[in-house]
Amino acid sequence: MREDSTLKILFLIVLAYNIEVFINPFFMNVYIIIPFSFLTYSYFAYKDKNGFTASSSFLIGLLMDLLSGSYIGLNGLIYCMTTYVINSYKYVFRLFSYLQISIFFGIIASTYVALTHLFVNINNFSYLTLLLTLIGNTIFSFLISIARVYKPIIFKRRGL
Repeated sequence: MREDSTLKILFLIVLAYNIEVFINPFFMNVYIIIPFSFLTYSYFAYKDKNGFTASSSFLIGLLMDLLSGSYIGLNGLIYCMTTYVINSYKYVFRLFSYLQISIFFGIIASTYVALTHLFVNINNFSYLTLLLTLIGNTIFSFLISIARVYKPIIFKRRGL
C-alpha cells in the first residue's frame, strides 16, 4: 500500500470540513453531529503504517482550529490524544471485526463532539445529542467500512 502525501491528507481533511459545514445543519435538526473532518483525520491516522507523530497531529489540529474558529489548541489537543490512542492500539485493531472498529470510531467521534461542546457550546450541551451522535457516527462508520468491503473496485480505482 502506498503512503499518502501530507498535502493530500490536509486537502481531504479541509474538504471534509467544508462538507461538514454544509451537511451538519440538517443533521442538527435530529440532534446528530457527524464530525467528518475528525473522522477523516482518524481514518488517515489509522491507515498510516508508521502512525502520525504528535507534532503533525497537533499542527493538523491547529489548522482545524483556524478553519473552525474554535479556541486555539483545542483541536490540536484532541487530535494528539486521538493519535495516541490509535497508535497504541493499531495492531490490536487487526483482531477486531468491522463492527467493533466502527463502534470504536463512533465512540471517539462522540468524545470529540463532547469535548468541543464542553469547551465551546457549554450552554447547548445535551446528553441526547451525545447519545444520538454516538449512534449516528457508529452507523456512519459501519456503512463506510462495509461499502469498502463490498465495493472494492470503486475504492481501488480512485486510490482511496
